[in-house]
Amino acid sequence: MTPPYAPRPTPLFGERIDAVEERLRRLYTLHESGAPPEPADDPQDPAPRWPDAQRLAELDGRGDRLARVVREFGLGEQETDILLTCLLPEINPVCGAAFRFLSGRTSSRPTVAVALSTHGITVPEAIAAGLLRPGSPLLDAGLLAYEDPAETFPDRLLHVPGRLVDFLAGRDGGPKAGGAAWLRALPPHPEAGHGGDPDRLAALGEALAADPGRTRYLRQGIRGEALPAAREALAARGLVPLLLDPDAFAAAAADTAPALLAERTALEARLLGAAVLMPVPPPGTAGPERVELLRGVAARLDAAPPPLLLYGAQPWSAYEWDAPLPDESDLRSAAARHPRDGLGSAASAAVERVHRGFALRAATPAMPEVRAAARLRSAAELGALARHIEPSVEWRDLVLPEPVRRRLDMLVARVRHREEVFRDWGTRRGGGRGQGTAALFAGESGTGKTMAAEALARELGLDLYVVSLPSVVSKYIGETEKNLERVFSAAENLEAVVLFDEADSMFAKRGEVKGSNDRHANMQSGYLLQRLEAFDGLAILTTNLRSNIDPAFTRRFDEVVHFESPGPDVRARLWRSLLGGTAPEDLPVDVLAQAYDLAGGSIRACVESAAFEAVAAGRRMTGEDLIAGIETEYTKLGRLFGRVG
Repeated sequence: MTPPYAPRPTPLFGERIDAVEERLRRLYTLHESGAPPEPADDPQDPAPRWPDAQRLAELDGRGDRLARVVREFGLGEQETDILLTCLLPEINPVCGAAFRFLSGRTSSRPTVAVALSTHGITVPEAIAAGLLRPGSPLLDAGLLAYEDPAETFPDRLLHVPGRLVDFLAGRDGGPKAGGAAWLRALPPHPEAGHGGDPDRLAALGEALAADPGRTRYLRQGIRGEALPAAREALAARGLVPLLLDPDAFAAAAADTAPALLAERTALEARLLGAAVLMPVPPPGTAGPERVELLRGVAARLDAAPPPLLLYGAQPWSAYEWDAPLPDESDLRSAAARHPRDGLGSAASAAVERVHRGFALRAATPAMPEVRAAARLRSAAELGALARHIEPSVEWRDLVLPEPVRRRLDMLVARVRHREEVFRDWGTRRGGGRGQGTAALFAGESGTGKTMAAEALARELGLDLYVVSLPSVVSKYIGETEKNLERVFSAAENLEAVVLFDEADSMFAKRGEVKGSNDRHANMQSGYLLQRLEAFDGLAILTTNLRSNIDPAFTRRFDEVVHFESPGPDVRARLWRSLLGGTAPEDLPVDVLAQAYDLAGGSIRACVESAAFEAVAAGRRMTGEDLIAGIETEYTKLGRLFGRVG
């Protein structure tokens, strides 16, 4: 045989690989000559003395990669030599030719029988010792694999994964170069002390030191505390933070069994001396198949030796994962735990991607950029369940009775001065209540409820989203609550006003519970009330039938505003406001206000009908046009019409 083909990257590797290659040369020569095999305890064996634990630790500390593998995976001398035997054809083609000759097969890789006989071990001895059997370190850790597991044990071909070949040979391009494109090592941040709150960082470090193998869940907020804290805590323990990309993992799982990918992930982490960091997709942001895939890989990594750190923005109980069951560390600062800094599922996923991308570049995103990503995703989330209205109604455009106007002014004051009242005046709410405001607008259709909500939003400089409650209510248990949570979380991220239309369907008076449907309805209304109290924005619910609302629900609102049908004076103001300079001279507005009992919405419809009539005829609006519009509106309302004058 010719001299070795590959370089000797480290002392232990060089010593052992030379000895293993010499054993293979001697076995090859014996087979060529037909001489009997040599015993395993041959005094002429070329292998040097096997290093003790102290020597292995010294070599590992100096960067000897074979010593690292031996210590990390608990390999003995025989297992190490068998591993190097299987490595030989990957680094020296001449050894591949020898294996083909010895096994009588076309593959350059050794069979179990050849790998064992290279070191004077018989197959029965190997079975008795558990060598190359299921449960052995070489196979369980993925250091070796059978190419043809259906073959009989002696005839199975063995191969070393390409990543381990590169690692032992000193060719290290990282996980991605080794085919694990879903893994990336986090680079150190250029600024010291970037891990966040020192007390929480110290607590995390102590927890990792106390139980290194325990899976932990790190809860973060919009500031993305998990990755910086994990990076510093792991670096303090000499561990590399290895980030798992869920999207890339799912893409790889389309072609490779997830169990094998999990095995390769654990192998990579152990080779690098790393802990695996894995984001958990927020509830509702990933399909059932993706959730099951990630849950499975987390369970496998939880059972593997490398530390596993999961992280996300929700409490762990929100994910409903049976396994693993990690210890939870809340890394959010006290300020970040305020509801206004809470994230809904969709926004959490967007924010996590932003922080992950910056962490991989050893950088920190600016908070305006993070908030912009959260708002963009929240807008898309809310837009799927609600109708977005850009408020155009001015505060001065509202024509309402004075008592109603005063209640609306108070709503504006509640929103604008909530920080001062709750914080400075010491009236902070307890029981998990937020600092938001919930209002009920009650009144017949057309009395100005939606218009008032629009004017409120404009006065406060906020967007308005109109949600029809029947559209979010689902017949499937739990889906209504999920839809409502999506609405409230997105609205909090956007700081938008939410108008729930037709609240009667959710807050009707409760009767006796006679079946599962009644219990389900009560649970839905209870959840909505609970979420309204925790909401940190302005939520308005409307109803056309105030009497249908359960009194037990009414007291939970901060303001209940009654929009009654306008009297003659208010109707006159509405007619003047809507007609403006187009009012006809032949029909006084006061006459219309006295004669026709119409709500504001109906008056607007009458004016529009008269305007279209006049424009179509190419002339100014006349009193007859208005009378015709009023008659049309009465017909729509199913009421008897009588002309004035």
